[in-house]
Amino acid sequence: MASSTLTGKLEADVDINASPEQFHEMFAHKPHHVHHTCYDKIQGCDLHEGEWGKVGSIVHWSYVH
Repeated sequence: MASSTLTGKLEADVDINASPEQFHEMFAHKPHHVHHTCYDKIQGCDLHEGEWGKVGSIVHWSYVH
């Protein structure tokens, strides 16, 4: 079975109709809601370890590039 691992950095510009404070609140404390802002690029995320919004938590992001 073939397996691949992709590591690196991905950047994109996305227009979001929210204040910086609202965006920070969502990204820092409710990352599972981020896909609602750009559903065509971010499919979602899964919590692998820890708690949503807590430092040190491990989150797996699924996105389309």
